[in-house]
Amino acid sequence: MDRFLSKSRLILALAGVFFLASSLFAAEEPKPKTGPELYQRFCAACHGEKGRTYQPNIGVKQAGSEVIPSLDTESFRRALTTDEFKDIFDRKKIIETIWNGSEVKGTESTTSMPAFKEKLTPAEIDLILNYLATLSGQRPTRYSAGRLAFLIGILIFLGGAIGAAYMLSRPDFPDSALIPIANLETRQIMEPNACTRCGECVAWCPVYAIDNEPRLTAREKCTRFRQMVKEQQGPLARWLGINPVSKGRVEEFHKFLLECSTCGQCHIVCPAAIDTVDLWENMRRSFVDGGQPVLPAQQTLIASVKAYDNPWQQPRSSRGKWASRAKREKRITAEPKNLAKEKAEVLYFVGCTASYDVNVKEVAINTTRVLNKAGVDFGILGNEERCCGSVLLRMGDYEFERLAGQNIETFNNLGIKTLITSCSGCYKTIKQDYPRVGKLNFEVLHMTEFVMRLIKEGKLKLKKPVNLSVTYHDPCHLGRANQLFDVPREVLKSIPGIEFREIERFGEFSRCCGAGGGLKAGYREVQEEMARTRVKDAIKTGATEFVTACPFCYQALLTGIQGLNAPLNMRDINELIIMSLEDEPGEKPAQPEKVEPEKPA
Repeated sequence: MDRFLSKSRLILALAGVFFLASSLFAAEEPKPKTGPELYQRFCAACHGEKGRTYQPNIGVKQAGSEVIPSLDTESFRRALTTDEFKDIFDRKKIIETIWNGSEVKGTESTTSMPAFKEKLTPAEIDLILNYLATLSGQRPTRYSAGRLAFLIGILIFLGGAIGAAYMLSRPDFPDSALIPIANLETRQIMEPNACTRCGECVAWCPVYAIDNEPRLTAREKCTRFRQMVKEQQGPLARWLGINPVSKGRVEEFHKFLLECSTCGQCHIVCPAAIDTVDLWENMRRSFVDGGQPVLPAQQTLIASVKAYDNPWQQPRSSRGKWASRAKREKRITAEPKNLAKEKAEVLYFVGCTASYDVNVKEVAINTTRVLNKAGVDFGILGNEERCCGSVLLRMGDYEFERLAGQNIETFNNLGIKTLITSCSGCYKTIKQDYPRVGKLNFEVLHMTEFVMRLIKEGKLKLKKPVNLSVTYHDPCHLGRANQLFDVPREVLKSIPGIEFREIERFGEFSRCCGAGGGLKAGYREVQEEMARTRVKDAIKTGATEFVTACPFCYQALLTGIQGLNAPLNMRDINELIIMSLEDEPGEKPAQPEKVEPEKPA
């Protein structure tokens, strides 16, 4: 052990001798001679490579003052190149200041400058000043980037600590619920922030006009969704693994999110042009993904679509019976082709409501009669037809993609050129939503578009006068969603004898009947009152016929007419076309019902 210590002492002694010898015999580094070299050696460490100072002793001459607040690079440069400080701070005084330090009479520095008389001669200082005068002017910077970063870090830390303490003290964390936002586009996450809370959506919302609950309006939905997403996706929630959004808040928001017909009126009047329909539908998908079920009555519709391929809990084998029954009753001369077995250029997609609802079967029958009269080569899928999936999509159910994919494959394999439908909901779903799932190899038209094409081509001639006064209701999925406002009106005005009377709210501002978006299933009383309100709009026109181009609207408005015992006949637009066509042999034309006006009480 003693031998080891002796060796250690010897090594340390030799090392000391080595370093001492190195310092004695090392060649002294030559002193710089030019202005730039002297600046780099003695000034750049504090004043920067190009005279950009990062020290806090920066200032300029203050107005009305004879004192230079700080002796910084910029003050020196300006004193050398301008007359701004000539009365108190000339070149001689600058050299004196650098030589002796910042404690010079007539100046006052916030940070003292060390004396350089032991390092530089006055001539060398003069060389530095010559170089300094050539530098471009720099705007004084009060704080360095490092200091600002440190200050911001302190503020973030303190804010995080305070926020964490606040969130940890809240009692609702154990009862929290997560809203997945993965299926929302970046635009949709940002859109609620664009809401200006102007209140236009409140003034125009047809559901709010009935329920008067502010929380169901687009304005409140945007505000509340934005708050919840920020709380559960913010930095503190992510860092601490905490979800401060309570289950009760999520359930309440979801409840009012479902009290909406997704009619799109709020989108039309929104000054920020927020695409509310897509936003509400994707929000619903987010809530379902997060484990929030839709309302019980809506669950029944969804379960029926998955089990029976229709929302009305009817067997698949009954879907095509309307055609055979109409043939037996001599309403049509022949059943349409079954495209599951035969070929045709046009597919008539009937839809669930017109296929199963006995009160709406006239829509399918009259559409078939119009197509037969025009000599169109068309067919249906009969019992092979599936629901378009609109119910699943509007309710946020993820199986929409599966059903849409199956339908797209079926349609594409038929070899058709055109798919037509008389249902506005099916039209919007197939035309707008299906292309997001897969490519379609055919055109999609609403029946009104196809009829107008037939009229213009001369294949459909409306000759027989129909002496009725009519008003028209714009279906939301046909009008606001697809901007088809004029075509149905052109069809009606093509019918001889028709007296067309425009309803109070029409076009983009058409009042929704409430049949879509799952509102009818979830909030039937609200929907029925919305339908009655729309019927009252029709009554004000003085028309006797209330016309629409959608089986869903037909169904809802017919119920409204019956509820009010209104002096109106509910008509599908194809029914009026049939009235104007010459009677086909072997067919019984639809007869308009006579409606007596209500007697005054």
